[in-house]
Amino acid sequence: MADETTSTDTETAGDTESTEETQETTETVAAEPISAEEAARIRAALAKANKQSEHWRLKAKEADDAQLSEVEKAKRDAAEATQELAKIQRDNLLKTVALAEGVPAKWVNRLVGETEEELVADARAILADLNKPKKPAPDASQGARQTAKIGGWDAGKAEAAKRFGKK
Repeated sequence: MADETTSTDTETAGDTESTEETQETTETVAAEPISAEEAARIRAALAKANKQSEHWRLKAKEADDAQLSEVEKAKRDAAEATQELAKIQRDNLLKTVALAEGVPAKWVNRLVGETEEELVADARAILADLNKPKKPAPDASQGARQTAKIGGWDAGKAEAAKRFGKK
């Protein structure tokens, strides 16, 4: 038993050193742009690490399940189901309000509020901000002054007189 504790402590210390080296390397690499191939390699490594993490999370849950009684397992599963239900209901409410108010799909997760009334008010505020004109209205007191436009025959006569003088 003592040998297991020592090897675990040694592994933990080794992991800490490795983490510190990784942080130093990350700080150095972050300053330099990376190539597309390097980015793809990093994404693949991240996906692999996420897959391993999920595998070990499931293994830990199985180990915990072995130690729990049936009642404790049922309570835990019920709590997880309740949390999932609350999340689904919240997402449903957000999407319902966004659809009813006309909020674009990519703005749905930006709605804030606990009740439907709060969400509706926030959706209307977001839409008011989104629908504001992007350019300010022109100021008539600035820029060149324009005189009244003359159209048709009179415009031609005026232009001819200006260019060629009166005859």
